[in-house]
This record gives sequence, structure tokens and C-alpha cells, in this order.
Amino acid sequence: MSSDHFYERLPLVPDFAGLCDPSVYAPLPDDWVIAVTDVKDSTGIILRGGYKEVNLIGASSIIALRNLRRSVSLPFIFGGDGAAVALPPSLHSSAAAALRATQEMARETFGIELRAGIVPVSFVRERGADVRVARLRLSETATQAAFTGGGLAFAEECLKDPAQAERWAVGPHVKPEADFTGLECRWKNVPSVHGETVSLIVQAAAPGEPERFRVYREVIAAVERIYGSDAQSHPVQERSLSMSLSERFLYGESGVISWSKGRLYRLRYWFRVRWSVLLGMLLMMAGVRTRATDWGGYRKRVAANTDVKKFDDKVRQVLSGTPEQRRRLTEHLDGLERRGELVYGIHAAEGALVTCLIFDYQDAHVHLVDAENGGYAEAAQRLKEKTRG
Repeated sequence: MSSDHFYERLPLVPDFAGLCDPSVYAPLPDDWVIAVTDVKDSTGIILRGGYKEVNLIGASSIIALRNLRRSVSLPFIFGGDGAAVALPPSLHSSAAAALRATQEMARETFGIELRAGIVPVSFVRERGADVRVARLRLSETATQAAFTGGGLAFAEECLKDPAQAERWAVGPHVKPEADFTGLECRWKNVPSVHGETVSLIVQAAAPGEPERFRVYREVIAAVERIYGSDAQSHPVQERSLSMSLSERFLYGESGVISWSKGRLYRLRYWFRVRWSVLLGMLLMMAGVRTRATDWGGYRKRVAANTDVKKFDDKVRQVLSGTPEQRRRLTEHLDGLERRGELVYGIHAAEGALVTCLIFDYQDAHVHLVDAENGGYAEAAQRLKEKTRG
């Protein structure tokens, strides 16, 4: 029996705290692979003001792999400056072509180098790690993958380690071929309704899984206690979402979608995306219902389908709050860090940026959120500095 539909058969975990139960995770089939991408020198690019492009490239790798076969649901995690996507064996060869195309698109469109590789789950297990996955209910119409077992971090290290990278990296001999349809970047950056937006990454330090999950439950409870409910701390509020006609916000999507298709197509898409934005503004303002969707409720569904909380052997959250709330949270995390229970990284900005993966406008759309000006990438860098020290 084919394992292609393994992920979509998993039961749904109803809430984020439920991911702290090891029993909700199922091992990925041994014949699956992990596709990993990582923007090289993301720190330097961020310092030069290019974090929107970094986010866009990470999202592009997800949509390129997701478009290989839309009938198969693929578990993925977005990390700001890269992504990891689990794939069945039937998509292995086409995934290499999609990743190679994403690399060339990133270099030619943005002048950015993207690491990309594919690591077999069987190899991960041979080296002592594992990849187990759960399926979290994000909203009534969207789900999100969560991972544990250390396998994703191991796969990323394979990509960055020169001794391993040559074996698993997508090589220049692979013919590039990708479909980036569905990638959209049409919202203005979303200002925090409380003063600031933070990206938080927490990694438990205990050697045993039960103890690590205990720490994560404590962290999740502390965040809720300090920042309030999901509705209160959500970084993408319906009333704050505003579409843009500015070249600053739209050029990235145009560059990705029209890559390799020639100047005439690029020019047509330049006009097409602006017409789509203008039409969307009018439909949402008027609350029109079409065959595509109920536009009056679209902003509400965007907020509901945003990946504000993620788990991949780390707790990742994007939160809207006040500087005082951040002070209280870091004070609590510092105490746990001094006791050796965890390490964490945090990055604060004025607002959030949103990149969209659209399969249809009614139900099948997921929105990747991060804090501005570094977000998860900056938080991850601070976490790494602590672990090195």
C-alpha cells in the first residue's frame, strides 16, 4: 500500500498544548524523505534590509514542493529563512527539480544563495535521530504539521556540514523545473495592535523527551498567562490587514512567479497582480460573495489560517504584545534558562510580515507570519549563540 497519503490520515490535534503529548506523533514512513532549504548568510541579508526577500524564498520552496501533486498533503515547517518539507518517495525526483529551480530563482531574481537538499528518513534513523509528525488543527479549514524526534535539525545540519552536504545537496546537474503558482505577497506589513510583534523560539535542554515536553507545557502556559488568549496576542488582526499596490510589497511575488518566463510575461504579471489587488480591495470592501469565496469574510479567514504557533522540537511563536509583556516573558524564560531547562531566542519589531500560500481563496490557504526585520532568523541566531557559549 502506498504511503503517499500517510500524513492526511493522521488524527487532528485540537490545540497547540496538545502537541506536548508524545502519543500524538506518528513516525514518518521509512521510505519518505526530508527536503530542507536554508538561505545562506541570512544574517547579512537581514542587516541590509532584505528579510522580506528571505521570507519569500523560504515560502517559495514550500509552494514549489506543494505544487508537485496537490492531491497529496505534505507536512512542512517554515522557519523564516528556510523550510523543511516531508515527501513520499513518489515525489523524490521531481522535488529535486523543484528545489533546483528555487535555487536558481533566488539567485537570479534576488541575488540570494539558497542551500537545498533532500535527506532520506531512513538515513536520519540510521544516525540515531527520528522524524515523528502530528497534525494540528489550525482552523476549521486548515491544518499544520508539528515534528519531533530531532530529525529535522539533523537534516538541516547535513545540508550545512561540508562533509555531508555534497551527498545530500541538490546538485547542478539537476534540471530545474518548478511551479510557484499560489505564492502571494500582497499584504502590507501588519502593525502590532499592542505596540510590538515578537518572534520567539524556545528549545528545551533536558535529555529525556518526557522532561522536554514538560518544559514546553510550562512555556506555553507562561506565554498564555502573560500575553493572554490567542485572540489577544494574535499578530495578524483582521482590522489591521491591508492590501498594497506598492512596488515595495508586490515586486517579490512578481519576480518569483514570472521567473524564467520572459519579459513579456513579467510585464503582463506586473499589471495582473495590481489588478487583482485592486479588485480584491473592492470585493472585500463591498463584502461581495463570488464563486471563488466570500470576500467579506476573507480577512477573518486569513487571520485564522496564519501559522502563529509552530512546533519542530522547539516552540515557535509570533506574538503581538507590549514591551512590558515581553519583559515579563523574558524574565520567566531567563529563570528557566539559568536552571538549565531551556535556551531561547527572541526578536522584537513593530509589526509582522505575511506571505501567503493560496490553493483556493475559500478554504485552502495558509499564511506564513514572522516579525519584521529578522523575525525567526534573528531569534534563531540568538539561540545558537547561547548554545555555542
